[in-house]
Amino acid sequence: MKLIDTTDKRSEVGVRALVSHSELERDVRFAGKFRIHMRGLFSATVGAEWDSHGKRESDFLHHIEMPLSGVRSIVHQGEVFEIHPGDLWFFPGNTPVERRCSCVCDVLFIKFCCEWLPGVDPLLDWEKRGPRKIGTFSLEEWQPWVQVDRQFRMVELLHLRGSILNWLAQVIPELDEVISKHLATHMQFSKAFTLIENRLGADLRLAAIAEEQGMSVDSFSAAFTRNIGIGPKEYISRRIYEKALIMVGHSDKKMKEIAETLRFNDEFYFSRFFKKMNGLSPSAYRVEVRKNLR
Repeated sequence: MKLIDTTDKRSEVGVRALVSHSELERDVRFAGKFRIHMRGLFSATVGAEWDSHGKRESDFLHHIEMPLSGVRSIVHQGEVFEIHPGDLWFFPGNTPVERRCSCVCDVLFIKFCCEWLPGVDPLLDWEKRGPRKIGTFSLEEWQPWVQVDRQFRMVELLHLRGSILNWLAQVIPELDEVISKHLATHMQFSKAFTLIENRLGADLRLAAIAEEQGMSVDSFSAAFTRNIGIGPKEYISRRIYEKALIMVGHSDKKMKEIAETLRFNDEFYFSRFFKKMNGLSPSAYRVEVRKNLR
């Protein structure tokens, strides 16, 4: 198809550019690399079992919560945040909080992660991360989403993805600064991150990553740890575990198949790795996930 502009140029009289083409290209390219990966939309009725009994806990996924009934609270760095129906909240991953609950509460929540560099979430190492209230939401609009056996259309899921991006832009007005700082420390290891994502598995060796980065193993390990905040071996284990969680919890693959996909020597070695990271064996974790999805 030929691209032909037949617009009468007189219709453009008085038009002035608010953003130049070069600025748009740069900013769109920058923003376009920021991706949202939804891990699931869930509904739950929780009570006293949601209470963490004074312990501070977290996972690596971000949560957006839409409380539908009941009142709960969380404590972060000594500050108490009350969660009321109709209030929209963002809880960043990798952020331990104490949970308090003494009544029955209904909640709709989204789990997701972000990405700019392959496999690297810029919000997990954001220094000022903590619970933030986004605003309010319409109970009437979102209540139908918790209907049992509801079939979601693609347009609804696109709406949800767009809503997450909009909510993040509202609740983290300094997002440009957060990503820029993230890139300043992570871009120097872009070759390493790309290789890790392309060859992610239990047989991936540090020597191969260091060679790709053009450094000795010791120099690479020290520089990576100093700049990223965790060692490369720990980072690789975390990425393998994240992939394993999705396959174990949200697929019907046999544990042997998952072990082979992630290139563990055998199913026993994979099970031992998973239990060390999770506290549950992969089979027990799958049972728990499916129990919660019913």
